[in-house]
Amino acid sequence: MRWSIIRVLCCAPVLSALVLLVPGGFAAASATRNGSSTSTVYFVIGNSEAATGSSVEYWGAQWAADNPMTTGKAPDSFKGFADTVTFEGGNPCAGSFVARTGDSADPPASVPATVLVLVADQVIQSGPLISGTFSDVVEVRTNPGYGPAPGHAGTGTVGTSVCSGGAGGQSTNNAPGALS
Repeated sequence: MRWSIIRVLCCAPVLSALVLLVPGGFAAASATRNGSSTSTVYFVIGNSEAATGSSVEYWGAQWAADNPMTTGKAPDSFKGFADTVTFEGGNPCAGSFVARTGDSADPPASVPATVLVLVADQVIQSGPLISGTFSDVVEVRTNPGYGPAPGHAGTGTVGTSVCSGGAGGQSTNNAPGALS
């Protein structure tokens, strides 16, 4: 089974949303884009920064410098927002993502108090395309100051993994979207 998030563009450039295509209603945190609520938004952090209690930058101009990964440094043009996410093999906690470079990314105008963030193992660039893999999803309690331009970093504190709740990531209480 293959689960995907795809970007849906409707009617005009300012009306865009991410839609999660998964059975069982898995979804990430909602956010506001252009005055309307979107169903699913995914930011990314490096796997070397994903420990509970760590301060992280999930979006911003210095994302690559602030998010080391065990496989090496991400390209400087990646700012931390995943445009398309694919969950592999029926696992809502692992897969791949694709992103646009730098100012081409279209993150939401605002974020809620807690967001779900992909934990990247690797981020690479080939021409204008950035892609990566992830093996966990964590809650991040956001700090004030986020803005959709890379110069307005999104920062926060890593909470718990929504994937490692003793049931191998399959517990409905720990599945992506189970935010209170």
